[in-house]
Amino acid sequence: MTKPAVSLLLILFFANCDEKSIIVGSSKTSIYDSGGELMPEQAAFDVNFYDLNLRVEPEKKWIGGSLGMICTATKPLDVVVLQLDTLMKISRISGLKGSDLKWKHIDGLVIIYPDKPVKVNNRFFAKIEYSGHPLEAKEPKRFSWSDGFYWAKTESGLPWIGNVSVLNGADIWWPCKDHPSDEPDSMAINIRVDNRLKVAANGQLRGITHHNDNTNTYRWFVSTPINNYSVTMNIAPYIQIDTTFYSVSGESFPFSFWAIPEHYKAARNQFPHFVENMKFLEQLLGPYPFRIDKYGSAETYYLGMENQSIIAYGSTFELNEWGFDNLHFHELTHEWFANLVTSRDWRHWWIHEGITSYIVSLYAEYLSGGKEETYLAYMAKTMSRVKNEKPIVLANEEVTTREGYISDVYSKGASVMHTLRHLIGKEKMYELLRTIAYPTEKKRNAIHGSQTRFITTDDVVSIASDIYGKSLGWFFDAYLFYPDIPSVVIKELENKIIIRWETGAEDPFPLPIPIRVGDEIVILEMKDGYGELENNGQSIEIDPEGRILKNIVYQNKI
Repeated sequence: MTKPAVSLLLILFFANCDEKSIIVGSSKTSIYDSGGELMPEQAAFDVNFYDLNLRVEPEKKWIGGSLGMICTATKPLDVVVLQLDTLMKISRISGLKGSDLKWKHIDGLVIIYPDKPVKVNNRFFAKIEYSGHPLEAKEPKRFSWSDGFYWAKTESGLPWIGNVSVLNGADIWWPCKDHPSDEPDSMAINIRVDNRLKVAANGQLRGITHHNDNTNTYRWFVSTPINNYSVTMNIAPYIQIDTTFYSVSGESFPFSFWAIPEHYKAARNQFPHFVENMKFLEQLLGPYPFRIDKYGSAETYYLGMENQSIIAYGSTFELNEWGFDNLHFHELTHEWFANLVTSRDWRHWWIHEGITSYIVSLYAEYLSGGKEETYLAYMAKTMSRVKNEKPIVLANEEVTTREGYISDVYSKGASVMHTLRHLIGKEKMYELLRTIAYPTEKKRNAIHGSQTRFITTDDVVSIASDIYGKSLGWFFDAYLFYPDIPSVVIKELENKIIIRWETGAEDPFPLPIPIRVGDEIVILEMKDGYGELENNGQSIEIDPEGRILKNIVYQNKI
């Protein structure tokens, strides 16, 4: 059940009950949504560090423990506001020296009162103790995908637990500033479970603490900034498959897969393909961004997710018709486009999913020995899935996950990149992808977090224009900001054929068009969006190889 956002201002008073009151602006984002308009109270601080400590009890479908947070005030702080689902119950919030802090938990907002106002550039610490039964996935079936916890079991009857929080937000299971524009610089994730189980989480494993009650605490640490929705824990009687990967950077890092025992053999056979995926992506985009920690993937009951340094893999360990495991390759590519380069707002979600989906086609092309017909065949299937129900970049500037998540961020986003390759050429497209990932050599070589950054559609347009040598605003404007794709309008006269582009945008659309005239393919230049051919009775075919995302409209002969 979706709970409504807070609709009225909450009038809250200082803990010492003096006459001064603090007005906390209403959250315009539902509990089971994420992003959207950033509350002024949350814009006033930057999160530095999260310290998550949880015990997980599968039989009760229960989690409990604490979340420690350190933040820095960017404006004077009288109140600190986080988010946490009301299914989770807070028992205590304390400050740096363990003293109790005053707090309220209302409609998914956690309002914390510092002992005294926090000055600009000063830090604030809070420890939130909480527990509860977190939101369960709506359809917890094998290979399904929905937000919430999956409390499954392996064939042997042991717990198999995972969670997805990309749409509802990470606040469905831990307190956080639930907005994509703020990531902690680092994070500790400490998970205590039955000692028959193992925990695969983000970052590097710093140790395992054994307790006298037949439980173990797995102590993971993320050394770089991380998206809230990417924070995860995978719990099962895993068997770990390991190797060392030697990066194009000259460094090496752990490369691992956590498989449930029943699928260990299949995972072992597929593991070399996962390594090959990494080799290709490093050659194409630059070094794996999180090599200071590890690259890991964990078998999950649900379909998959791009959780940083521990992607979720919920597939069948089979190769597709193109010769690779699509799920693993797609989620691994997100380590560059989602985790290294992150959309500042969900309005720009196509950068994550569209570019990632496009790069999958390049891998199909690579595996075929560089045959362009393989690439074109792959993209033909992708373009056939475009729905054009609404723009993939919405006009409003602050978009929630529910508003921004549509299927076209995948298929249309990839098809736009495919069309751009037709315009700028294959080599410049490769350069564009590398530059979006790593705009400078300094970022390419960084490992401690400075390589990560936020990005917007404007940034992509700027980089593409610089590489092409001409402004490409007209191209992205027509494809991204309007629901309908550009149309090729054809009118036949007695002695010529007039061809023009028609888009929803105001600027001319001078995209050249490949046309088969008889047995020959020619490129028709479209100055100001118009072009002409002689009408000598030969048959013509617009874009016969499928290089452009388009509609074709034939007007009556005159």
